[in-house]
Amino acid sequence: MTQYKIKLFEPVIEQEDIEAVIEVLKSGWLAHGPVVETFEQEFARYIGVEHAATVSNGTVALALALKALGVGPGDRVLVPDYTFIASATAAIMIGATPVFVDVDSKTFNISVDDVLQKVEEPGVKAIVAVHLFGHPAEIKALKEIATDKRLLLVEDAAQAHGAEAWGKKVGSFGDAAIFSFYATKNMTMGEGGIVVSNEKSVIEKVKMLRNHGQSARYLHVELGWNFRITSMQAALGRVQLRKLDRLNDLRRQNASYLSSLLSRLEGVEIPYEAPWAKHVYHVYAVKLGTRNIRDCVQKCMTSNGIEVAVHYPIPLHAQPVFRNMGYAECCPTSSALAEKELSLPVHPKLGREELKLVAETFAKCLERCREEVKQQIQ
Repeated sequence: MTQYKIKLFEPVIEQEDIEAVIEVLKSGWLAHGPVVETFEQEFARYIGVEHAATVSNGTVALALALKALGVGPGDRVLVPDYTFIASATAAIMIGATPVFVDVDSKTFNISVDDVLQKVEEPGVKAIVAVHLFGHPAEIKALKEIATDKRLLLVEDAAQAHGAEAWGKKVGSFGDAAIFSFYATKNMTMGEGGIVVSNEKSVIEKVKMLRNHGQSARYLHVELGWNFRITSMQAALGRVQLRKLDRLNDLRRQNASYLSSLLSRLEGVEIPYEAPWAKHVYHVYAVKLGTRNIRDCVQKCMTSNGIEVAVHYPIPLHAQPVFRNMGYAECCPTSSALAEKELSLPVHPKLGREELKLVAETFAKCLERCREEVKQQIQ
């Protein structure tokens, strides 16, 4: 395993997190208990919605949110082509069919223009608006389209805890929204997810589906699963939620500082933040000129002990699993971004000196890689 001087992601686990989990362990109530319900209420209040239901992970959260809203076999769901695969496979898990939509070149999020084209296709029932990398999608426009076309709007905010659009938290715009609490997220339980909504019936349905389809103890009214979380996870989540805004502020400060250092470099496009948006930088995504240069810089940074990554090297329509299902070439912007994106560290545990080292190493790697690629062409 590579030992990095600077990691791309690093969870902020402090003494209060540890003590909260120990308290639950001492209580003896380790499975789904009152602390889970308390966390659900606190998270719903933070987002600005009425109801919430925790589940085992973000993928399950999206599948159950869609199912609870009535999406199922025969329905088509618009999903951005440039995102983590779970945004699409969640629809397949419940028998629906994803329709891939191109993305905006600045924000990496689903393209409103392409949505307007593809909502006209037969069978479309829902739009999944992914707030990728922590930058909100154009959720107002998407909500207007959904309302006009009588479609469901589900926000996939797995990477956007605390992000805002027009002064409102993401997750408060759609018919339902989901978040993930995986270890690398802006707040974590190690694993876990949550569905939020203002519709009580949606959340009641999710709670039933996550618990073997029970409407009452040992009364199973439909097929369900065991998708509950533990009280230990919820205890950790409660502490993580209390410090989320502080940690997001640190991410934003680190991103701003790194941008000030990288903005002087020719041929590097730093992350964009729309005037109406609050970006929470789950991922600090830069764009480089070509795949050759991007891949070379990635290798160079890694060899210098700085962890970077590509999110995502293959657009969804080109993934073998979807090619085998008959999906054709689409979404040119998505394909172009897959050739250029590189993620750099800005997590809250980094200080100015470490960020300066990231920028200096990046600049040296970029210069070296440009020369190498130039020689290869000659």
